[in-house]
Amino acid sequence: MNLLEQIVDYTLGLEYDEIPADARELAKIIVFDSIGTGLGGYQRDLGQKAARYASVSMPGDEATLLGSGEVASLEGAAFANAVMVKIMGMDDSHRSAGHIASQVLPVVLAVGEAYRCSGADMLAAIVAAYDFAVRVGRQVRATQRARGNDLKGTVGPMAAALAAARCANFDRESSINALALAADLASGTEQYVYEAGPCDTKDLISGFAARNAIFALKLAASGFEGPRGALDGAYGFFSAYGEGCDPDCFADLGADFAILGTAFKPHSGCRHTHQAIDAVQALLADSPLDTSAIDDIVLKTYGYATRPIFRVDPNPAREVAGMSIRVSTAVALTQGSAWPQDFAAWDDPEARRLRNLIDVQIDEEIEAAYPALNGCRLQVTMKDGSRREAYLPNMKGEPEFRMSNAEMREKFSVLTRELFPQEQADAIYDYCGALESATDIGRLTQLCARPQPVVA
Repeated sequence: MNLLEQIVDYTLGLEYDEIPADARELAKIIVFDSIGTGLGGYQRDLGQKAARYASVSMPGDEATLLGSGEVASLEGAAFANAVMVKIMGMDDSHRSAGHIASQVLPVVLAVGEAYRCSGADMLAAIVAAYDFAVRVGRQVRATQRARGNDLKGTVGPMAAALAAARCANFDRESSINALALAADLASGTEQYVYEAGPCDTKDLISGFAARNAIFALKLAASGFEGPRGALDGAYGFFSAYGEGCDPDCFADLGADFAILGTAFKPHSGCRHTHQAIDAVQALLADSPLDTSAIDDIVLKTYGYATRPIFRVDPNPAREVAGMSIRVSTAVALTQGSAWPQDFAAWDDPEARRLRNLIDVQIDEEIEAAYPALNGCRLQVTMKDGSRREAYLPNMKGEPEFRMSNAEMREKFSVLTRELFPQEQADAIYDYCGALESATDIGRLTQLCARPQPVVA
């Protein structure tokens, strides 16, 4: 049995009741959180554009678009919803595999709706997809970052296709072909990070991955075949996109559930700015701070948060402002929080003054603890010589410092409160919390549509 067959057998054979309770609960939270970030993205111009594109260019009646409640083809719903989930930059993250949910969740929602998948099977498919994506990410992440590949576009189609095959109740042979074909649809670079002007591919890559997963699924359903060595063959994925395959990395499937390493974002902006936002909020929790009286700011953190240059640029282009730790710290200082709407003030005069005051340094102790911990030290010196300090060994939302259910619900409410009433947000939370009991998850996407105006 080769690696591809091993992974498919694991995915198709994984029973919901065999999954540890903490992994099952985390899968439900991922569904809830991803829907929230998707509904937030739907309200942005790009989200509206993606929804319109899917409705017009990929029409159909197979799956529902988040926010609008309109229906489209499987490809259309997966593409548009994936773009929406990524827009806010508040989707989940994993130290080994980056952002997984923005590719997997839109696909399982669409396929689950079209194939009338049960909630238990959907959750098992998500857990298996994370087990696969994280193990692949561990082997190829460093090489792909060095080459400029984007994991969302390379690993994402495979993880999503694997989950989709489970949700569609594919047999073993069709599932093998879906995964093999998805491996040959890998694509996407991170050039968007370095573009100074407008560029949509940061979010479109998740859409490409989701669409490609559906394409692979439909090809397999139509009898098309992919190579059995698509992953570990001499010219397979691990050789083409990494430095070769370590099959032992998959030896603990079913024993070590990778989904438990998932982190969630309590703030907007790049994940590697959140430790600084947490530190600012820790300072503000002690007592208010008059930012006009600040004379100097020193921020010490781990090295990866300072590389490449866009992560510490005090004066970035508007499109990448949320990726700068200096900008994020200034926004948190002036606004008290770093929700998406707070970043509208990123270039206000006071925020501009503060972000150019910040001295970003690498702390030896924090660097030694990274990536197991993602901490920072913040030191704010006032014009009268007094000093305020905060130290956090890890950022909120990491597996070691989980967001509470109340915090997850607050995030969802902030992202959706302009779209529908709190009662609807509560209904989505309740549905996700009991997802394992759902016999047909199509009801979930219907709950995520904005109320339609009454026509007199």
